[in-house]
Amino acid sequence: MTNPRSVLLAATALLLAPTAVAQPTPASAPAQPQTRGLTAEEAAALIAKIAEAQARLKNDEKAYFELLSGAPASYPMTRTAPRDAFLRLPLAKTFSVERKATDNKLWQPYRIIVLPDGPGKLLWDVEVVLGIDGQIERIAMLYRSPAPF
Repeated sequence: MTNPRSVLLAATALLLAPTAVAQPTPASAPAQPQTRGLTAEEAAALIAKIAEAQARLKNDEKAYFELLSGAPASYPMTRTAPRDAFLRLPLAKTFSVERKATDNKLWQPYRIIVLPDGPGKLLWDVEVVLGIDGQIERIAMLYRSPAPF
């Protein structure tokens, strides 16, 4: 006669095993950014467009969009020029991408949160505005504390 307790333990182990295998570990797969108001593919295309703009600026090619950067006055990041801050923006650490609501059909704003040092640390709150043809019109970056601060 089999022990009911051992059967229960074996069944529990079988139920939990696929769950543990199915969930990727942080080291095995990069996390996809959270999205709001757009698909994961649209978010990836936006990030790629920004990365392309970074590459053009790194190669001293012309780029025609407004570039703004700031931080609270006491943060050392205020000493960094907007171009330098933009070139160091770690897009691979994007946490979320959101399409912002607008009544302006000519410009479409997006909000991107980049966590350079991980959750709970200082972050980049980036507003990207695309024009009617999908070109970057403005990138405004604010280096700040995470919510609720």
